[in-house]
Amino acid sequence: MATTALVELQTLEIESGTTNQVQSVFAPSRQSLQNPALPLGASLDTSPNDDTTAILSKGRAVIVITQLISLQLLTSFCNGVVVVGLPAIASTLKLEASLLLWPTSVFYLTAGSCLMLAGSIADVVGTRPVMLAANALLVVSALACGLARTGGELIAFRALQGITNAMAVPASVSIISTSVEYGRPRNFGFACLGFSGPLGFLIGLVLGGVLVDSVGWRPAFYLAAATSFVLGAIGFWVLPQDSRPRASRTIRKQLSFDIDWVGTIVSSTGLATLSYVLA
Repeated sequence: MATTALVELQTLEIESGTTNQVQSVFAPSRQSLQNPALPLGASLDTSPNDDTTAILSKGRAVIVITQLISLQLLTSFCNGVVVVGLPAIASTLKLEASLLLWPTSVFYLTAGSCLMLAGSIADVVGTRPVMLAANALLVVSALACGLARTGGELIAFRALQGITNAMAVPASVSIISTSVEYGRPRNFGFACLGFSGPLGFLIGLVLGGVLVDSVGWRPAFYLAAATSFVLGAIGFWVLPQDSRPRASRTIRKQLSFDIDWVGTIVSSTGLATLSYVLA
């Protein structure tokens, strides 16, 4: 009788263990019920950083942030040079009175109009290529502003500088938010990025005024072009690679279908037209 009871007890334990195993395999976890998009047995990752994104070391992060804010600083530096040197620029280029505000205004016009499109392209192409392209365009536009012979040329090249700013802003924000350590280092990067614009404009007013009174306004743009070239060389080595590289065919396909070209062009053209009419 005792033997029969022991056999029945062992049978119940085996059946109980088998039932628990079946329940643990087929029963969904609490996280899966809370988030239906998760597969069964998967855990919900609430960490602030994506595992596929490589976080930069502190030393390299400082260099990357310096390179990013320097590009913003130089575009604002050129704005300060134009503001303080406008009388000398108008006298040299025989700029008409109706066009006196355009060397300054056209920068903000193109920067605001192209910001949406530049951000969409950066999402598809990647932040590193966009930043390097913006750096190269700043070198060309700053050098061209210094070599301008007419008011129309200066206005056109200042428009290119506005496009440079539109390319650099979303790419810089993306790099800091994904490649810099979460917390104080990332907050520091954003603070420096926001402070670089006013600081560059202030330096442009002071240093630009000194250069205009001593050697002229053209060397101020040459200085910005040379500094941008050095920063571009540094950025080529220190800017982080994209975490998910894509083939050129995939990029071309995404540029063709993932970006609302019609809507972006219409909105940018409308904003530019409205700004032109109000100006």
